[in-house]
Amino acid sequence: MTRKHVIAPPFRDLDPALEIAERLLAQGNPWLTGVVSALPDEHAAADRLNRVLAGNGAAPRLVEVGNGWRLVQVPSWPGRGDLVAGASGLAELVVFGGWRRIKRCAVCAQAFCDRTAGCSRRWCARHRPHAEPRSSGVL
Repeated sequence: MTRKHVIAPPFRDLDPALEIAERLLAQGNPWLTGVVSALPDEHAAADRLNRVLAGNGAAPRLVEVGNGWRLVQVPSWPGRGDLVAGASGLAELVVFGGWRRIKRCAVCAQAFCDRTAGCSRRWCARHRPHAEPRSSGVL
């Protein structure tokens, strides 16, 4: 019996945009939580996320390709702040890990991003058992 090794997506490569997305989700940002509320309908969630991106002048858009999603770039304008960065981070997360990476907490229904290798997280940071605070990487 051969074991296949699973390669975890490079979630650190998505920061700081993904960290902003996680912060906005934890704060209950209505636009990003609206994307999550459309799940499990991936097309509806992609439509909502694309509307957030387009409405705020962001360049990337999610496009379905076969059984997955990819980002395409469209013209944009700068200066739209955290919402654009957070929405872009979510779009990249979907491309790298699929919609299954965006979840709701089993305790409080708070939306969060699952960065675990096995996509097994069930709780938000506040309710995660034995959760350790995320370090900023500064010693």
